[in-house]
Amino acid sequence: MRGILQCTTKNGHTRSLITLYILHSLDCEPKTGYDLLREIEEVTGGAWVPSKGTLYPMLHSLADEGLITTQEMGARSKTIYALTKEGETTLNGMKECRHQSRESVQLLRTIHLRIFGEERTSLAEKMWEIRECMHDLTADKHEKALEVLERCRNDLKKLQPEEEAKR
Repeated sequence: MRGILQCTTKNGHTRSLITLYILHSLDCEPKTGYDLLREIEEVTGGAWVPSKGTLYPMLHSLADEGLITTQEMGARSKTIYALTKEGETTLNGMKECRHQSRESVQLLRTIHLRIFGEERTSLAEKMWEIRECMHDLTADKHEKALEVLERCRNDLKKLQPEEEAKR
């Protein structure tokens, strides 16, 4: 069984969302643990930052598995983490589990509605339906879908009070 913020790959490994993000980030460029902490803080708008006691053991575990490699750089011997070929393969396998992520978002949405009520549910439901329709579009339809969404956004702005529409 997997948790809400985890995915299970085809080969049966269960990985957390944070592991997926770390591998993704290191795929972009090598980084220190501190760089990863600051990046996660920025991405979440400061709402969540893993503790050093969570991140560094995770980085050591990923290195032990051969998914990332380490090297020390500079006078202060900073440890730089980089993705290995095996890590890249694992990352790509995890990205194939995208449907699990969609299911997790649906579960979180259901829990949120249960706790906080269903005010404006009809609007939220319509947005969810639109999101699902967009997800299922073929690549050749993306440009047309963007045009439709742009028209929709412009129409919605017309419904806003004038001061808010200017922002």
